[in-house]
Amino acid sequence: MTQQPTPKFTPPAGACDCHVHVYGPPSRFPFVESHRERSPDGPASALETMHKSIGVERCVIVHPPDHGTDLAVIIDAMQKGGREYRAVALVEPTITDERLEELDGLGFRGIRYSPTLDGGTLDRPAVLEMARRIEPLGWHLLLHFKDNAVVEYADLLEAIPVPFILDHFGGVDPATGGTAQDSFRIVADHISMGRGWIKTSAIEKISHQSYPFKDAVELAAAFVDLAPDRVIWGTDWPHPGVGKQATDDVDLLDLIPLYAPDAETRHKILVDNPARLYGF
Repeated sequence: MTQQPTPKFTPPAGACDCHVHVYGPPSRFPFVESHRERSPDGPASALETMHKSIGVERCVIVHPPDHGTDLAVIIDAMQKGGREYRAVALVEPTITDERLEELDGLGFRGIRYSPTLDGGTLDRPAVLEMARRIEPLGWHLLLHFKDNAVVEYADLLEAIPVPFILDHFGGVDPATGGTAQDSFRIVADHISMGRGWIKTSAIEKISHQSYPFKDAVELAAAFVDLAPDRVIWGTDWPHPGVGKQATDDVDLLDLIPLYAPDAETRHKILVDNPARLYGF
């Protein structure tokens, strides 16, 4: 058996990985036809092994488009796993309020929208209508933008009536201006005002450099300096879209002290902020 590497940084008790996915196995949880050939291998058993290796006790599973809106793969992982779980769903606009309440009871806490993955622009009225419907549940919206696309949706962010999380550094590209660009300013304004949250996940996708991803680490440090109470962290396991070059999750954990150098701030990012947001 291969010996799992040990992190140099030990996360505090109650630490949460706020962004992972579960894929398959397709014999039990089939992939939709459009994703059948390119969906990664990421069953719940492998996710459990990874979290044991990095010492994380809590987890938020974000439903991938590879399984469409069939949430069975996530529900199964949450019910059989060995830690505290929450989840974020992909849903059809026609989902009933009764089904939303049922998902809330199972541990779901938000709905994700991703024009990057969906291949089109967001339907703003539909997003706002869903936000209105989930507001009584205390849920949030999870928004996945890429390549500074957050600028195109600045009006939507202003109108959303529920908390929202921006995935993967909000899609701010460190190669196009760092903290001086409009995309960073929009994200910074929302987290500083306490309207939004930023997730330092998928750091190897955001960075244009090799490990330790100095350009993205500097962005993360800027977010932490602005609003340490509005930053959360995730591995993005099993790193869809990165392929064989994905950085080991132990190495990703060890990056946290580079942009959150004091223990109090790290506790906020890994424990306190997720507990508030997801209801742990």
